[in-house]
Amino acid sequence: MKVTIKDVAKHAGVSPATAARVVGGYGYVAEETRRKVQEAVRVLGYRPNTIARSMVTKSTRTIGVVITDITNPFFAQLVRSIEEVAWQRGYTLILANTDEDSQREQAVLNALLEKRVDAFILVPASSQSLPHLHDLVRQEAPVVLVDRAVEGLAVDTVMVDNEAGAYQAVRHLIDLGHRRIGIVLDKLDITTNKERLEGYRRALQESGLSAEAVPIQSCHYTSQSAYEVVNRMLGEPGQPTALFTANNFMTIGALKAAQEAGLRVPEDIALVGFDDLEWTQLNAPQLTIVAQPVTQMGEIAAQIIISRLQGGSAPPMEIRLKTTFIVRTSCGAHATRNANQNSNQG
Repeated sequence: MKVTIKDVAKHAGVSPATAARVVGGYGYVAEETRRKVQEAVRVLGYRPNTIARSMVTKSTRTIGVVITDITNPFFAQLVRSIEEVAWQRGYTLILANTDEDSQREQAVLNALLEKRVDAFILVPASSQSLPHLHDLVRQEAPVVLVDRAVEGLAVDTVMVDNEAGAYQAVRHLIDLGHRRIGIVLDKLDITTNKERLEGYRRALQESGLSAEAVPIQSCHYTSQSAYEVVNRMLGEPGQPTALFTANNFMTIGALKAAQEAGLRVPEDIALVGFDDLEWTQLNAPQLTIVAQPVTQMGEIAAQIIISRLQGGSAPPMEIRLKTTFIVRTSCGAHATRNANQNSNQG
């Protein structure tokens, strides 16, 4: 049978109210009495009813973390960094996955509200101003968006400077001599993709190049979808000499398509991607990449949400972190440098 707080109280020789204060961690209890109750909890194996306790304390000390794809290593690392900060501050996470689906997002947010989580950290499935997101903000629980913003939603947001990161990557390819540079990204209703496309276009325009020289390829959020669009791109006249991929799934799909087309990277086609994950350095060639400070993003999001839970009342803020451009071999820069060095020596 389930052990109740009354059983704990009887074993410790105290009233149920006193036992509840010890278990709940509120109110004054003499130290000797506290030890008796804690011993009773240990001996009986009592587990408190957190929902019932939250009715008294108004807190479950849980944070709902909603991401779009748990299979994406980027989001796995993000959640890990959120969890580390939350755990140190006495909070646990309830994790939900939306598969980039706004309707599923609405359902999981409602489920988390029913479980009385204290706050939400959300990677939104869309950057559109959807009604269920505004309904969430009207609840008492604080909300922090991470990685993506939502238009017109007045909440704290932690992102990177996507436009600057993409601009630097494409500018690098232009400086290497490329004039037909393709871009592969997924849903254009997501702020990260919109901003990375803006950086791509700005780099081309500043160099007097047309953004229409190679069609912009938008696809579903899967490596298979990216593979299919890149495969078509490589089979058309005027195929690109370089590709910029807007996230790690797009990069995987592009690499597969290039390999099956018999193209060598970077000798036949250069590649620069977004997201610096462990596999990007294990790949041959190693990938030139726009790295996001994903651990820092998660830590800051967790710190903000806990600050809000502790009464922080400052206006919502948008934090933009800088990306880091890491030059490896997939863009051809090393080969270019070696050729120049050999030419100078000759």
